[in-house]
Amino acid sequence: MSIKRIDYKEAREYYIKGEGDEYPSLYDVAREFKYSLSTLRKKAANEGWLKKRKERISLQETMEMRKEFMGKATKLSNVAFNAISAAEYIIGKIKEEQNDIENGKKAFDVNIASKQIWSLNQAMSLVEKAQLTLDEIENGNMSPMSDIGFI
Repeated sequence: MSIKRIDYKEAREYYIKGEGDEYPSLYDVAREFKYSLSTLRKKAANEGWLKKRKERISLQETMEMRKEFMGKATKLSNVAFNAISAAEYIIGKIKEEQNDIENGKKAFDVNIASKQIWSLNQAMSLVEKAQLTLDEIENGNMSPMSDIGFI
């Protein structure tokens, strides 16, 4: 006569995965599946159930952090593209003003030239900073782990 082995698979999954944000104790699992608590403790210890649960929780936290980061990276990319669009708009307006000056529709003076130079410098600075931000995101230099020194 052979001894029937108990299948702990369902109990193991329940203990490791839990339900939502709730994780049962071994006592709860033993009661739920009608197993001996001492036998279940030995089984859990031998198979490293607690370690697997902690790894799962850590993985879930990492995934949540990455999802949050990707949302922020997407928003940051949109801001960078909008900055580039704003710079292009400014440059376009300066070109229109230059055409008006060349066609005699507007008089040239030093104040206009100073304003245009300052505006072009600001627009180029905006483009450079936006491009650096996009490069950092694209090259992976901005990541959800970059600000976490303790991991």
